[in-house]
Amino acid sequence: MDKLKSVAQRISHARQEKSLSIQALAERAGCSEEYLEWVEDGQVDPPVALLLRLAKAMQLDSGAFLHQSDLSSKRLEEAAKRTKTYSYQTLTPPEADKHLMAFSVTIPPKTDHEDVGYRHEGEEYIYVLSGEVTLTVEQDKKRLAERESLRFNANLDHHLSNPGDKEAELLVILYIP
Repeated sequence: MDKLKSVAQRISHARQEKSLSIQALAERAGCSEEYLEWVEDGQVDPPVALLLRLAKAMQLDSGAFLHQSDLSSKRLEEAAKRTKTYSYQTLTPPEADKHLMAFSVTIPPKTDHEDVGYRHEGEEYIYVLSGEVTLTVEQDKKRLAERESLRFNANLDHHLSNPGDKEAELLVILYIP
């Protein structure tokens, strides 16, 4: 079973265990019913922000969908998550009583963010290790170069893109109350 299917199946299983309809969970998590159906069908790889919102909406550990409990010899490969526009790896082990999570994020050059915007409780801190990114928070765009950072309210809609000619590497830290 591939990684995407296992994440999709874990979300679907958790939703059913909580006796929630797709509509009810989508409303709680702040996404469309259609998008959640795509996630559960394994048609799209959900962004980390949605995984966090889904876990919270179902009153689960914030990292419930961010790790595999049955990692095989491909542990590092399984830990890496991928969306259409970037890849990320969880740097901190998810724990129910912890509020801080760190990720290594890589965005290919000349990449715009597509799909849903990110929005989740708490604060987010982005530090550019290499390359450059454009961070849009609501309508405010900030261009961040190597060794620059920004902290912002993660409750606001936010998107990342890489306007540069080389891959951007980021350290992203989330604080979720």
